[in-house]
Amino acid sequence: MQQVHINRLGVNSIEFETDTLELPLSPGEERSFEIVMINYGAPTHVNFSVSETLRENITILEDNPYVRHEEYIPLIARIPYDGRVYTKGKIFITVGYGSKREGFNLNLGYPGPNENGFVVDVDESLYKPAKNPNSSKSSPIVSDKEHWSVQVPSMSVEMIRSAAQLLAPHSAGIVMAVVLLLLLSVLVIFVSSIDMGRFFGFYQSVFYSILLTFFMFYLLIKLPKSKR
Repeated sequence: MQQVHINRLGVNSIEFETDTLELPLSPGEERSFEIVMINYGAPTHVNFSVSETLRENITILEDNPYVRHEEYIPLIARIPYDGRVYTKGKIFITVGYGSKREGFNLNLGYPGPNENGFVVDVDESLYKPAKNPNSSKSSPIVSDKEHWSVQVPSMSVEMIRSAAQLLAPHSAGIVMAVVLLLLLSVLVIFVSSIDMGRFFGFYQSVFYSILLTFFMFYLLIKLPKSKR
């Protein structure tokens, strides 16, 4: 219900109790409401009209009442089944035989997300970052690329450190093997530079083979005893 005061501030003055009247309606719904006209001056005719956007939504049952002191003007608001779910417009009041005209806003229906002034309440917990209960400071958010760029160097260092720990007990043997390989390389290079044809004839080769066989047989006999 809307209250309208006329002639209170002066001749043909118009005052509204509220600048905007909201009527929540669904498509196909109809509702009646009243405008209370309070006259502080001489009795007069008051004319009611609506803006173009509300012509199909508002029916004024008495559009030119004669207001002596206080009159209740009934109106009917509706939203057609195929009409807009939210409609904005104005209801105009004219006094003084057209000399003064004022209007107030009338909004019908339920506003959607695209309407101005439509606000959705969002719980603060939905947009605040979650905090780690075990730390006083929240951890910064990093992308996957930044995450791997940080983790790969640390992983490489850990792998090198683990390999060094595994090889530490065998460091003496590794050094000895490297030295032997170096000596063997020098020996091969030295031997390859000498003409060995005269040292490896037929009889010499047979003799060397026999010596090598006895040496391998000796090793096969001695190695099991050394393990015991």
